[in-house]
Amino acid sequence: MDDESLPSPDVGKGHKPLDARERSRALNAAMDEAYELIDLNNREGRFALILMSGLNAAVLVGGTRSDLMSILAPGARSLAAALFGVYAVVALYFMLEAVVALRPGRFRPQLGGWPRDRADYPKGVRYFEDVIARSAESYWQAWHEVTMEQLNAELAVQVHSLCIKNNVRRVALRRLYEGLRVMTLLLAALVALFAVSAWK
Repeated sequence: MDDESLPSPDVGKGHKPLDARERSRALNAAMDEAYELIDLNNREGRFALILMSGLNAAVLVGGTRSDLMSILAPGARSLAAALFGVYAVVALYFMLEAVVALRPGRFRPQLGGWPRDRADYPKGVRYFEDVIARSAESYWQAWHEVTMEQLNAELAVQVHSLCIKNNVRRVALRRLYEGLRVMTLLLAALVALFAVSAWK
């Protein structure tokens, strides 16, 4: 058989651009994944808060027991007080980081560089702030006028915004878990200080 009669490997359904309905399905799948990542970030943030609460409870109990403080020598008491102070500052700072990691966040799509006269400019029928800016009748009318390309463009913009939101949360969660590591080390230093004093 002549090689020229064989179909090119680049020809076929797998190598052509997606049609509008295929793009819509792919974008909806990407949006589902983005929402799943938001849910995962929320669970990780809540787990970090549980760990932080346990560390804080241990430090609070240890710091308020006078019988524990009495076993420390005067110099060790100053060191323990300094460690407690540093721990309190670190705990407060990373509690604020937890708020950043878990707060809802507002990432409105930025369409400034997208010409409004383009045929695929998003119509504003999905994003909630665009929806509530219209009357019910105007919103219904927009659905009569929207094209598949405009709807897909709006889906793409929403996925992009969700990915930005996820990135901000991941960075905040990374800082939060770094803070947990610092808090754990400070608590370990306090426990070691009390253990050495009790041993003596």
